[in-house]
Amino acid sequence: MNIIMSYIDYNMAGLREREIFSCTKTQTAELYDKLKEKEEILGAVLIATCNRTELYLSLKDEAVLNPFKELCRMIGVEYGTYAYMNRTLTGDDAIIHLCKVAAGAESQIWGDDQIVTQVDDALKAAQKAGVTDTLLNVIFRNGVSAGKKAKTLVDFKFDDNSTASRAVKLIRTNPALKKVLVIGNGMIGRLVAEILVKEGLEATMTLRQYRHGENIIPQGVKTVNYGERYHAIETVDAVVSATLSPHYTVSMEEISRLSRVPEVFIDLAVPRDIDPRVEELAHVRYYDIDNLGTDVRDTRMEQQMKEIELIIEKYMDDFHKWYSFRERLSKEDI
Repeated sequence: MNIIMSYIDYNMAGLREREIFSCTKTQTAELYDKLKEKEEILGAVLIATCNRTELYLSLKDEAVLNPFKELCRMIGVEYGTYAYMNRTLTGDDAIIHLCKVAAGAESQIWGDDQIVTQVDDALKAAQKAGVTDTLLNVIFRNGVSAGKKAKTLVDFKFDDNSTASRAVKLIRTNPALKKVLVIGNGMIGRLVAEILVKEGLEATMTLRQYRHGENIIPQGVKTVNYGERYHAIETVDAVVSATLSPHYTVSMEEISRLSRVPEVFIDLAVPRDIDPRVEELAHVRYYDIDNLGTDVRDTRMEQQMKEIELIIEKYMDDFHKWYSFRERLSKEDI
């Protein structure tokens, strides 16, 4: 087994640096195409979220490759400039790390509800691109299962263990904020809008197109064409943006022209959706993914980490049994 991974996350790099390594679907597809050209690579999976970018590689026996160096080369940045901002793990250490990530034990928000779905989606995207191998498929399915089991058995007791719920909680601290525009119709945007409605607030979501079946709109949420978002911004009290756009969805130039500017702007995207210069405007509060709040480890969290590690240990045992059986079959075929 020659498994290696490298990652850069919020512990090592600030938002400005992580933006450089965030990958859109198009960039991920291009990266996979380039990785396919390398004979020593048998499989690859890229996880790119607001907290982290991680590249997992399955290599031929005896092959040596630095995933982070490959990532830098393929996105066109100088490896030496960012070499100190990443960590590389191999073998069991890489697999255990993946399980902890899926469980939300490596997230800024302890027990993050969304990450296990993001890990699963990363695997599916790699499979669709035809770049995974059997080993990575099993490792990631195992990691997702471990993450889901942790969510079931570990009593996190949080009502705000997701970026979406944290954003809504922040808005709710000011009773005067009643109307909110959510820019983005992806998983996080829909979750924000859904929670807003449950909390009794008026939520409007932007849609890029109105073709039947292509947009999922939570019950009770209003909609507006994305191209009309600045007109909508003038009518709301807060804006939350959560898209995969490589460009600003809210620019300082356009906001400065508005007759009325909302009090709160919350950016849940990496790279950022909202021009951070909006904070320079009078009476405006701006929040990005890093200042929504990072949990400080306490005694309860340390105990929960031990529970998570015990769950992972069981899944690691299952993986090693599968791998040993696979190796025996391979030897019998020789």
